[in-house]
Amino acid sequence: MIKTKLTIWIKKWLCNNVVYYSDKPYNLVLNAQQQFTLQLTEGEQKNTPLLQIVGRKHYIEHSEQYPVTNKKELASIIKMNNQSADNELHSHNAYIINSQGSDQSKVTYWRFLPLPAAWLNLPETLLLSNTLTADQVISARAFAAMYVTKHQQSVYSALASPLINSPERFASMFGVPCKRIINIEEPTHYAQALIAGLKQQSIKQLVTFFTPPTSVINKALIKKTSLIVVALCALYGGLTSAYLGYKTHKVQTQLAQNKSSVNQALNTLEQFEATNEQLNVLQGFTQNQRLASSLFFVLQQLVTSAELTNIRFEDNRYIIRGTANKATDALQIIINNPRTNNAKFDYPSRKERRGESFVISFTLNTLQDQSIPQMPNTKSEAK
Repeated sequence: MIKTKLTIWIKKWLCNNVVYYSDKPYNLVLNAQQQFTLQLTEGEQKNTPLLQIVGRKHYIEHSEQYPVTNKKELASIIKMNNQSADNELHSHNAYIINSQGSDQSKVTYWRFLPLPAAWLNLPETLLLSNTLTADQVISARAFAAMYVTKHQQSVYSALASPLINSPERFASMFGVPCKRIINIEEPTHYAQALIAGLKQQSIKQLVTFFTPPTSVINKALIKKTSLIVVALCALYGGLTSAYLGYKTHKVQTQLAQNKSSVNQALNTLEQFEATNEQLNVLQGFTQNQRLASSLFFVLQQLVTSAELTNIRFEDNRYIIRGTANKATDALQIIINNPRTNNAKFDYPSRKERRGESFVISFTLNTLQDQSIPQMPNTKSEAK
């Protein structure tokens, strides 16, 4: 409810303080759907408008690039450039520094022809370009046929002519891409596009378009304008403070919610560091140990297919007894192991209820385990 009333108040304030001038002045009004549209002004304007959006016919627009990044030097160049222009034909000049960096500065100039009095004169192409993204071109025919685009932070525009009679030709003339064309033909859509661009306009850039009409300066108007400026600043400050307060509360709430997760992560990290330290100690211990016997590597493969009942070591041979589904399979496993030599049956296998019993003997091939690191013999080295 409050938001709706505030929106309607802002729209009415814009209608009372914003006009559009293209050969003739047009008032900004609301239609039956509470949408902005432009309506021809009947008779003379009683009050000097706060903001006047100027049509493309009434100013000259061009961009320049300078190999200067120092603000003082750039300001001097811009001042000389404005003084060198034919000021007799223009009521005032304005410019915007589009970008600075890489030893280059881009400046867009507007030289306005004589206009009706207004406190701020904004070129319509600047506002329309604020609504564009890369590779978009506006083809407007609501009042004057023209084309507008934005490329590398600079505004490019031109009135339609026999030479520039399509958006594609306009884009190719300035060397900018044209992948999407936005057609605006109705005054309602045109007014909405201008207001959308006005919302995107930087407040800092408005200073260069400020042109106080000398014929209407009086105390009452200055007081009225000051009250409006103070009200806007107070509204902006209040909204900013409310937004910052909301963001602060939101961040604090998120921190409180994530506190348990952070504590759990820290506990997990501590457990990992303790476990990793134990692992390093065990690895350091096992790396310096010698293998006691290779027999376990032989039995590891055998126990998956046979059941062992006895293991003996006689006459430098290992003798194992057990049962398997097939005694020959058990023998083959031992023969295939590279750690064994001379594997054979000591007695013929016998069939039993659980399978076939066997007695197999073999010797170990210790050469397979010589790659295992051993502790150096410090005594022999000392000798």
